[in-house]
Amino acid sequence: MNFSTARRIIFLALTLMILIALLLGIISIARFFTKQPQYTFNTNSRTVIKQLQSLNRLETAQFTIEKVIDAGKSGNQFQQLLFGDKILLIAQGEVVAGFDLTKLSEKDIVIEGTTLRLMLPESEILFTKLNNDQTRVYDRKLGLLSKGDKDLEAKARESAEGLIRQAACDGRILDIASTNARTQLTALFKSLGFTTVIITIPQSGC
Repeated sequence: MNFSTARRIIFLALTLMILIALLLGIISIARFFTKQPQYTFNTNSRTVIKQLQSLNRLETAQFTIEKVIDAGKSGNQFQQLLFGDKILLIAQGEVVAGFDLTKLSEKDIVIEGTTLRLMLPESEILFTKLNNDQTRVYDRKLGLLSKGDKDLEAKARESAEGLIRQAACDGRILDIASTNARTQLTALFKSLGFTTVIITIPQSGC
């Protein structure tokens, strides 16, 4: 390799290095000027309240409960033999608890920058219903002289609904509803840009 060729190779190498340095500099400058602005959540309490109220009800806990209902006339064995009327009902039902968000007002929410404070109403049982497909009469006993009460099954079902509701209360369904609501709403508001979410829920009972 002669001197002229070597000088040409060195020149090309230096030129390539300078071009690479210039390219890296241009990329850095471009990144600086095109940096994305920090995301901010820009809303007010009235907007948030309206959005929550539009949900109407927030269901946050559901229990499925099975109860055995023994209903009918009471009496001694002789009375039962002649005039008895008893039904054994296996009932299954659902109890759903949550919040009536239409009770919220503007004073229940405070927004300070990226901090949101929300006061929810008390959790409550929203509805209780029997699962008719899974509720059935297991046994029905009539005395020898009894015509039977045609409304006994309906009365047993009504009693079952109340007992299922009470079983859900005993199982602390309202506390579970409150815990779930706090978790769900905190995640929701943080996904909207709030960094701190404080949710207060009054103690409630069935």
